[in-house]
Amino acid sequence: MPVDFLSAAERDRWQRFPDVIPHEDLVAFFWLSQEEIREVHRQRESQNRLGYALQLCTLRYLGFVPEDLQTTHSRW
Repeated sequence: MPVDFLSAAERDRWQRFPDVIPHEDLVAFFWLSQEEIREVHRQRESQNRLGYALQLCTLRYLGFVPEDLQTTHSRW
């Protein structure tokens, strides 16, 4: 089983958000449904609600939730 099928540059690129997220992707991956909004509001504190929503959208967009979301940005 190959261990290094991605180069270091490819791994780095896949571990963060792209420099520009197309509008269509924002709508498709970052728009919360009414059910998701209700679930977000079930979280206790405002920072928990924000973190929950961010993790949900990140999971949909990147396909995983990194341990440190701050390392996923490219130019924030």
